[in-house]
Amino acid sequence: MAKSKALGRGLEVLIPTFQSQSREAQDVPVNEIDIHKIKPNPYQPRRDFSSEELNELAQSIKERGLISPITVTERGSDFILVAGERRLRACKQLGFDTIPSYFRTVDSDEELMELALIENVQRENLNPIEEAMAYKALIERYGLSQETVAERIGKKRSTITNSIRLLKLPQEIRESLIANEISSGHARAILSAEATHKMIRIWQQIVKKGLSVREAEKLTRKDAEDKETGKNIKKDDKDPALVKLETSFQRALGTRVRVKHRKPGGVVEISYYSADDLERILEIVESGAHEDR
Repeated sequence: MAKSKALGRGLEVLIPTFQSQSREAQDVPVNEIDIHKIKPNPYQPRRDFSSEELNELAQSIKERGLISPITVTERGSDFILVAGERRLRACKQLGFDTIPSYFRTVDSDEELMELALIENVQRENLNPIEEAMAYKALIERYGLSQETVAERIGKKRSTITNSIRLLKLPQEIRESLIANEISSGHARAILSAEATHKMIRIWQQIVKKGLSVREAEKLTRKDAEDKETGKNIKKDDKDPALVKLETSFQRALGTRVRVKHRKPGGVVEISYYSADDLERILEIVESGAHEDR
């Protein structure tokens, strides 16, 4: 059963602060513990630790000391790392025997996983694919809904949805995203192509031409429109009133709209090219509805 406790309140969930003058904050203990008794968090979502970044952090710790202790939870005679893997690795690299640590009670593996994800997301340590895989693992392993994950992490549900969608990308595009050749915005535009071969073709053009996200969205939209060229009736053959109506819709919504008249009613088709694009259209429709009230 999903816990109702929200964990997305910020890094203070993980790391006690001494800036507060409250007695509770002042009484949080910091202990020097044996660095060799600390085991890594098995649910650490981050997989890529830059050796250059670790070397820079180690040099900083060597010169100025460890400003922010790590956070651990006790498991028998050992400790499990909750937050601070980069700091732990850097201190091990420097040959430390002990490391200053906060202690936190963690009741379950589910909470341990959530806390590791919170630290990485809020410190922006994860690449988009690592973040998506972490959200998916929380949902699948513990049966949480996207709404529950969003509440605990402190994100919008649409952010969780868009993140998980990135896992539908072909592997070569995932790697391109991890390498920062393209952004998450580019990736979402590519996803709207749906077919793998089309995604790869569009991705290749984005990388080759250095396209912006907006240009990538236009490219994907054009690809979808070209696909339907043979299916649609030529504009010249359509009722001018319907053409005018479609044009008005398109100007208002900023996307392709098709009106199909059928007695006694008809169908209005509104195209969208990503989850973000759909939300944008919905906001336009809702704002218009509010104005009419």
